[in-house]
Amino acid sequence: MRLFFLILMLVIAVVALIIGLRTPRTDRDWQAPLSRAPLFGQTENGRWAIDHLRAFEFAPEGAAVAEWRPVEIDPAALQEIWFFVEPFESWDAVAHSFVSFVFDGETPQTISVSVEARKEEGEDYSALRGAFNAYELLYVWSTEKDILTRIAVHLDHELYAYRLDVSPEQARAILEHFIARTNRLIERPRFYNTLTSNCTNELAKAVNDAFPGSLPWRRSHVFTGRSAEYLHRLGFLEGGKDFEAIRATAEIRSAVHAAKDLPDGPFAAQWRAQKHQNAPQETR
Repeated sequence: MRLFFLILMLVIAVVALIIGLRTPRTDRDWQAPLSRAPLFGQTENGRWAIDHLRAFEFAPEGAAVAEWRPVEIDPAALQEIWFFVEPFESWDAVAHSFVSFVFDGETPQTISVSVEARKEEGEDYSALRGAFNAYELLYVWSTEKDILTRIAVHLDHELYAYRLDVSPEQARAILEHFIARTNRLIERPRFYNTLTSNCTNELAKAVNDAFPGSLPWRRSHVFTGRSAEYLHRLGFLEGGKDFEAIRATAEIRSAVHAAKDLPDGPFAAQWRAQKHQNAPQETR
């Protein structure tokens, strides 16, 4: 028994050494959808300009159009934040989550941010490997149509959308901290970590940067499929007091399918309109 523990401790020490010696990098042979790291710069008129906004369009067989765009966003026009959850098919206690910002204007503009494990060509995602510095961390900014059609159309996965109960002023503060964290990754690359730097708790860190202590650490930061329910308990979701009733009206896969052939702005408006029509009990 003593020999077993000595061998176990040696293995742990070797693994820790290997992990500690790895250095996060930005110049690997990345998979195409993760190949460009976004960077924000502020314009003279107070807007944010982003290069490398991903604007892919996805069909059932994969990426039908692969495009990267330079885009400007106006923080003063920011009106809403939406929180999305894509449950894992094998176990709904874990999920991928991301957020979308909605800006007012003649044609409403949407922009989404998803925290990703940055995979190299030929590499698959593994939650186990993700706990041992196997992937770099990347904040992927995209059109809303890009990420929603990838999940609901290409992958044909369940997808839930929740509008957050935050004011435009609070939304702007949260956006600023997402941008700051995105830019820092260019200067100081970091590793993704399944437990401590995943898609959900990285989002929570950005919100806590803006409003310290607003999202205390909970098991839903790891068991990410429970993140929407946790936000509801904290009072961050619109729609009423009963979370199960909110969740029952939040699934948008069919709405995304119905809007998938529309341009970005009409796409965003159409799936929201259909979601509203399918949810007569939802309070706005």
